[in-house]
Amino acid sequence: MIRFTSTELRPLLSQRGGMQRPLLLEKNHGIYLTVMDDKNPGEWLKAWAEGCDPSKDENWSENADLLIPEKEYSFKTFMEQSKFDAVLNEQHDLFMMPSNGPVGTGMTIRKETRPPEKAYVLVDEYRNNICWLYDQSLRHLPACVNNAERLSWRSQALYVLDRVIRLDCKRAKQADREMFANAVRSVRDSVSEVMSDGSLRYSGNRC
Repeated sequence: MIRFTSTELRPLLSQRGGMQRPLLLEKNHGIYLTVMDDKNPGEWLKAWAEGCDPSKDENWSENADLLIPEKEYSFKTFMEQSKFDAVLNEQHDLFMMPSNGPVGTGMTIRKETRPPEKAYVLVDEYRNNICWLYDQSLRHLPACVNNAERLSWRSQALYVLDRVIRLDCKRAKQADREMFANAVRSVRDSVSEVMSDGSLRYSGNRC
């Protein structure tokens, strides 16, 4: 199946209208999802499928052909609420696959979400990313002085979660894993405190 990470999808799904906006699954020069870019009229935002990005994946063409045999492909689809929430709130991966719909309905896109696929790193990198997480909630958020700064912080914290949540280390100790889980929880709790206008949900908070 075609896999998209929350890191790739967040810029698309976070635009105005969110779940109500159609997504185009396309294959031509690689495989990607795309939507109109609100901030740049006439431009499109793209989320590249894992292994199918010509700018970074060496075997992108072969990978794309294995997933979608057609030379070119385009299909409009929408995200269900549960999958939309899983990607944005739990950093899940989105899997998609063109398939035949019920008899007489033609082609459709089968979709599902799964917990983020693990990416294994060395112990030092694993621990450094734990510190990166803690910095978000314990240092950077308390340094905010107004709503605009808190909104900027929130975007950065979600980016960090998208990047770090999938990391694992085969040599990590149990204490490391507990610290990782606590650091993720700390960032998620802090993100939930920041409202859509940058104000704080609860009184007496750190900023």
